[in-house]
Amino acid sequence: MAGMYPSAWVHEVLARADIVAIVISSLPLKRQGRNIVGLCPFHNEKTPSFSVNRDSNVYHCFGCKAGGNVAQFVMEMEKLTFPEALRHIAKMLNIAEPVQAFDPRAERERSAKEKLYEINREAALFYHSRLYSQAGKQMLDYLYGRGIDDGLIKRFGLGASSDEWDTLKEHLESKGYTQEELAAAGLVHVRDTHSYDVFRSRAIFPIIDLYGRTVGFGGRAMGDAQPKYLNTQDTLVFNKRLGLYGANYLRKTRDLKRVILVEGYMDVMALSKKGIQGAVATLGTALTPEQARLMKRLAPEVWVCYDGDEAGQNAIVRAIDILEKEMIPARVLQLPDGMDPDDYLKVYDVRQFENIRPMSANHFRLLRLKKGYDVSSAEDNSAFSLKACELIAAVSSPLEREDLLRWLQTQTGYDKNILSDQVVQLTKGTAHQDTGQKPVSGPGRRARSAQTADEAEKTLLSLSATGHLPADLIRPDDFESSVIRGLWQAVANGKKPVQVLSECEDDESRAIASEAFSKLGDLDAEQVIPAAEDCIFTLRSNNLNQQVRDINRDMPNLAGDEKKRALERIIELTMALNGLKRTQVEGKEVS
Repeated sequence: MAGMYPSAWVHEVLARADIVAIVISSLPLKRQGRNIVGLCPFHNEKTPSFSVNRDSNVYHCFGCKAGGNVAQFVMEMEKLTFPEALRHIAKMLNIAEPVQAFDPRAERERSAKEKLYEINREAALFYHSRLYSQAGKQMLDYLYGRGIDDGLIKRFGLGASSDEWDTLKEHLESKGYTQEELAAAGLVHVRDTHSYDVFRSRAIFPIIDLYGRTVGFGGRAMGDAQPKYLNTQDTLVFNKRLGLYGANYLRKTRDLKRVILVEGYMDVMALSKKGIQGAVATLGTALTPEQARLMKRLAPEVWVCYDGDEAGQNAIVRAIDILEKEMIPARVLQLPDGMDPDDYLKVYDVRQFENIRPMSANHFRLLRLKKGYDVSSAEDNSAFSLKACELIAAVSSPLEREDLLRWLQTQTGYDKNILSDQVVQLTKGTAHQDTGQKPVSGPGRRARSAQTADEAEKTLLSLSATGHLPADLIRPDDFESSVIRGLWQAVANGKKPVQVLSECEDDESRAIASEAFSKLGDLDAEQVIPAAEDCIFTLRSNNLNQQVRDINRDMPNLAGDEKKRALERIIELTMALNGLKRTQVEGKEVS
């Protein structure tokens, strides 16, 4: 998992690291029972919900659900990659970094990357110097006209390219770099026997990665030249799908509550000029999952603030879909009159901007949905209401559902109770069946009490990690969640909690594991088996009840032998359920 590091060295670093000592070096903690608690550094809170467990060597926030092992903590606090975090911890513990076997190919790639970083840095310095020369006057006037002052020019390293064909090429060749190296950096085009600069007569925006290295450039054409914006082609150190403009300024920002995702360089600088932290922009592409995951490293949620035109609004829908798929809370910051942030801050002051309340992603989806209907028409109003109820039925939060229903009532004129009943019917999947269960978040999901089952599965995972449960007590099919089942299987195979956490490959499994393992210090050995039996009873009874409900749901559509077999199956399931209840009442091992 650490790439170039042997697993034995990785495990030694993680085993020797005292998570309490490392966390305390970054934030104050106090003892509370068997755990050590404090205010979470990853979200704003007044009541401590951040818990560190020395026994399992993990941390978990019960507020924002951040959690993991000591390496994950260092990664989040310092905005480091996993290998970088390991090196950081090893240095703190005076653990020598292992000597790596020489790999000629890897060494060539490393050397080539370092060369490109050097070239890009030299190019950035050259472009910056040209901005204040006669050759850069048009570009400087353009930037000043857009409200970009000298302070911002220096902060972002802005520059200019002249309209000559090989000015940068000649400058860098005089520094000893070859034409082939300049082409590999994406700064020079080579065609047949001649070569020329990629960026000509453009305002230049250096693109800097999270670690302060110049990896590429964006160029804004002057006048009507096309393309209007030009980015460095993909190179060994630059891929426009992976980076974010402005992210390098956020790496060391503490307590950043949200990232503001905007469309362009000017928007990032407009927000920076006003002292508004957290603005980043994509690099000429629609938002990618890789960029979403990068933002997740920087702040707990993302506000999308794109242009007000149709293209910008459609892009918001795609962006929030990607963010939610990556399990990142997303909101939409909708500016008035179709303005972008740069336009808005030229008219209004920063306080007015900060007072704009972001809407939920689902509220924005409803607004976009409404644009396709004429609600003054009874037919369109009904059709829109049904579609809106389908969207609301997929929302898991009861509070958000209530807000959306209240808004829908104002837009359609329908009684809120009628709309609510429609949502409940859509949630249950049938209009006639009353199971007495809580609603769930979308079509095809089980109708059982998701909260109860979810908590039972997580508790069972915690209990399994104690090592006090019989090997045959739990079955893999007791877990409905594939994520929790996988974590339990790892524990059942003898892996320690800290090792399981180290091997988590996604944020969802890491969050679940950190929450489960953070509870180990609260568990007494004599309570473990009875608690596990309670969880197993809950899960197995839910499963049996769900099977009965599924058959009853389909019963009206059955006839003849199919109906007979269905009734026989209901009897079998009911007998199994009664047997499960009897063993629970008698205090025996759950069957």
